[in-house]
Amino acid sequence: MSLNRRRIESAENRYKINQILLSSLNLWPFQQSKYTKIIRTFHFGIMTSFIFFQLTSFVTYEVTLDVIIMVLSYAIPSFIYVIQYYSFSFKPYTVKRIWKDIHNSWDLMKNGAERKIMRQYSIAGEQITILLSLSIITSCVFYAIFEAMPIILDMIFPLNETRPREIHALTEYFIDERTYFCPILCHWLIGLMLGAYVVAVTCTLHLVYMEHICGLLKVANYRIEHSLDECALCDSTHGKNRAIQNITAAVDIHRKAVKRCVFVLDNFNPYFFVILIIGVSSLSLNLFRLLKTILALDKMVQLVSSILFVTMHFVIMYLANYYGQKITDHHNELFNTTYNVQWYTAPIKIQKLLLFVMQSTTKSYFLNIGKLVIISIEGFAQLISLSISYFTVIYSLL
Repeated sequence: MSLNRRRIESAENRYKINQILLSSLNLWPFQQSKYTKIIRTFHFGIMTSFIFFQLTSFVTYEVTLDVIIMVLSYAIPSFIYVIQYYSFSFKPYTVKRIWKDIHNSWDLMKNGAERKIMRQYSIAGEQITILLSLSIITSCVFYAIFEAMPIILDMIFPLNETRPREIHALTEYFIDERTYFCPILCHWLIGLMLGAYVVAVTCTLHLVYMEHICGLLKVANYRIEHSLDECALCDSTHGKNRAIQNITAAVDIHRKAVKRCVFVLDNFNPYFFVILIIGVSSLSLNLFRLLKTILALDKMVQLVSSILFVTMHFVIMYLANYYGQKITDHHNELFNTTYNVQWYTAPIKIQKLLLFVMQSTTKSYFLNIGKLVIISIEGFAQLISLSISYFTVIYSLL
């Protein structure tokens, strides 16, 4: 088996979980069948009907601020499910390009040390995929158990009368909700869990790709740091050429990493911007719902769902901004690494090349959404501050 083949198989094993997750939603771009459109239409149907039967509450309920907040605190996050699924369904080329970039990057590694660096970052990506997916799935199962608790208790500890059954969210299916409670509950839970699963699958691929880009930037730093190792005696022509090749290779992989950041933003920026607006609005509404539930202390399911919703908002917002900050830090590290190399002892030609690298990396690189929000820890703080501001506005209206 060739070395390149072994590297490709290694990359496939590192990201096998992401492939399985994408395939489970029929979003894997390399295996499109004649049933793909049917399955995706079915998924869209579940998620859109999930939103529709929440918004129909405005038809039968008296529209008050409490009702609006109650409905929108569930409905607004649901739009994220549809947007995320849409962005992957109708941009298969982008997903395919991401996957090919990940695989091709392993062929750029020159030695075992560089492959070890990439392996560490791929393991980190695998770990965040498992943790985030399990967290979201566990939260959904936990919520489903609470929603179905009356049915479960009636089966285990039956009473003379059936326990009260209701979905702890405002919905309107235009049928008798007591008679058809089980089908309604099934539709509600399937819609919620499918949407949450979509978020887990799509978000983890983005996070894995950002982790992968960080690995490339780390390899670029490694190449700069060791660019002069093999040519301590740079007086020889061979030594100079080796140093120049090492530095050029570092610049090349650094450029590829930045281009991949630009590629993701160019293709997903409109979706990210809409999701950002929805996320801030949703967090504000769910913070208010959480506060109201805590003050009332009458519905445990409402309390559990509010805590889960708010927690997931915080976790996903933090992870997105954390990885944005991580890319910025890795990019900026190249300047420090180049500065710390003993460039002043190298021949003039190599000094000029290293000074060019320092000049190119003097300005910090930031990922931004809609040219308004910088993806960073500071950006995370700004989003939370903005959400709390809207929350206080809503609170002041009541």
